[in-house]
Amino acid sequence: MFVRIKPKPNGKKSVQIVESYRRADKVSQKIVRHIGQAVTDREVEEMTRLAQSIITEMEEEKQPTLPFFDPMNVLKAGRQKKESGDTVKVGNLREEQRIIDGIGDVFGKLYKDLKLDKLIGGTHKDAQWNDILESCVLARIANPVSKRRTASLLEEDYGIKIPLEKIYRVMDHVADREADIKQHIAQTTLSLFKEHVDVLFFDVTTLYFESIETDELRDFGFSKDCKFKEVQVVLALVTTTKGLPITYRLFPGNTYEGGTLVGMVQDLQTQYTIDNILLVADRAMFNEENLSQMESLGIQYIVAAKLKALPRNLKTDIFQAEYKADVIGDELHWLKEFEHKSRRLVVGYSSKRAKKDAADRQRLVDRLMKKVKGNKIHVKDLIPNYGSKKYITVENSSATINQEKIEADAQWDGLHGVITNVADKTPGELLSRYRELWQIEEAFRINKHDLKMRPIFHWTENRIKAHIAICFLAFTLAKQAVYRIALQQDPMSFEQIRNELLHAQSSVVIDLASQKKYVIPSHVTVHQKKLYQVFGLKRSQVPYRYPD
Repeated sequence: MFVRIKPKPNGKKSVQIVESYRRADKVSQKIVRHIGQAVTDREVEEMTRLAQSIITEMEEEKQPTLPFFDPMNVLKAGRQKKESGDTVKVGNLREEQRIIDGIGDVFGKLYKDLKLDKLIGGTHKDAQWNDILESCVLARIANPVSKRRTASLLEEDYGIKIPLEKIYRVMDHVADREADIKQHIAQTTLSLFKEHVDVLFFDVTTLYFESIETDELRDFGFSKDCKFKEVQVVLALVTTTKGLPITYRLFPGNTYEGGTLVGMVQDLQTQYTIDNILLVADRAMFNEENLSQMESLGIQYIVAAKLKALPRNLKTDIFQAEYKADVIGDELHWLKEFEHKSRRLVVGYSSKRAKKDAADRQRLVDRLMKKVKGNKIHVKDLIPNYGSKKYITVENSSATINQEKIEADAQWDGLHGVITNVADKTPGELLSRYRELWQIEEAFRINKHDLKMRPIFHWTENRIKAHIAICFLAFTLAKQAVYRIALQQDPMSFEQIRNELLHAQSSVVIDLASQKKYVIPSHVTVHQKKLYQVFGLKRSQVPYRYPD
C-alpha cells in the first residue's frame, strides 16, 4: 500500500491510500481509503502523514478486534456473524439487552490504533488490567460519571461486569505508570507531525474537589472556576495548534499559575525532544521571570500582554499612536508595534472586541447595582462577585461604585496585545497565531464539561493522578477522532461524534418459544456511516444469531 496524491479539476488534491494487486498478468490498483481533499500544501502534508500512519496500522493489524462488548466476547468483531435463516413469531420476541456498541467500535478501534491497549505492561497477567482500563476510558467518553456509577453503567449498557474494587485496582496501576502514559501520548501526537511540531499552546486551569481536606497536592488557591473555600489542584496543559495533547502536569492547588510555565518548558525540552519551540500562552504567564527564563532556554514565545500594567509613558503611546489596518482571519484589525524592554509589543484594536468588552463590563456593573442599598454595598455581598471588585471603592465595611474606574476601564475596550521575542513574523501574523489559543481553551472545556474531569471525588494522591490520567486518555481519543474526521470528512465536534455513536446500538432479543437469541443492529445514519468509514470499519444492519 502507498499514498497517492491526485489533482482534481476543482484545484484541490485528493489524498488516497492505494493498493496494487495482480490480475492475471496485469498489475492494477484499487483505492483502499480516501483520506480527503486538500487545498493547501500544508493540508496535503497533514493528510499524507495521517495516511502513512493508517497504512502502518493496517499492515500491523489486518484483523482488528473491537472491544467494549459482552464479557463472553460473543459480540466482538472477528467472530463470524451469520445471517439468521430462522423463522420466528414476532409475538414471541422479547428484548433481553440493548448494547451501545458505536463507542466501542469507533473509539475502541482508535484506542488500539494508538497502541493504548498495553499501557499496563504487556504480559498475559496484565491483560485483564489493560482491558479494564480500556473499558474505564471508553466509559468516560460515553458517560462520564463516578467510578461507582461507571461500574453499574458498564454492566447495564455494555454487558461488561467489572467489580468496583477492580476499577480501583487498575487506577493504582495507572498511577504507577503515569509518566509512561504521558510519554506515550506525547510520542503518539508528535509522530503525526514529526519535524513540523514547532508551535505549542500552553494554559492552566484549576480542578476542585468535593472535599475540604488539604494535603501536599490538594490545597486552597485561586480558582479559575470561581469556586471559593474549596480545595483544588492546578492542571497545566500543552497542545499542538490542532488541539492535540502533548502533555500535562499537576501542581499543588496553591501554586501561582504564572509559576507553572518554566517547569513545563523544561519538561518539553528534556523529555520530548521538541526543538525550535514557539510557545503561545495567555497573559497569566506575562511576567519578567517567565520571559527571561524562556529566552535563556532558547524558547520563542508569544504571550498576551497585560496592557494596563505597562509603564505610564508606554500606555500613553498606545492611546496616541497611529494604527495601520490589517485583516486577521475575516476581521479588520488596527495594529501598531512598540518596544518594551527590548522585546516586540504588538497592540491591536478590534471593534468586535470593543463591543464584547463593553458588554462584559456592563454585566458586571449590573450585577453590582443589584447589591446597592442606600448608595452603598456591604463588603460581604462582594464575595461572590468576582471580577466586579475593580469598579468599587471600599470604606470600612461598605463599598461604593466608582464611576471613574468604570470610565478608565472603558478606554481599553477593543485593545489587546502580545509580547514576543519572535523576529521573523509580522504584527498581523503574531496576533493571528495568538488568536488560535482558543484550541487549548476548547481542550479545557472538553475535559471539564464533556469528560467531567471535575469535581474530583478521590482524596489520595495516587487516585487523583489516576483519575486525571484516565480523563487525559479519553481526551486524547476525543481530539484524535476530531482531527482525523476533519481531515477526511466534514468536521464534527466531539459532542456530535459521541452523540452519533451513542445511538449506534444492538438489541439482543430472545425467542420465548425456542429460547434462541438474536442480535438486531440499529439503523445506520449517514453520519454514523461516515464515522465508521474514517476508521476503516463497517457496520452491518443484518440481524444474526447470538452465538451459543
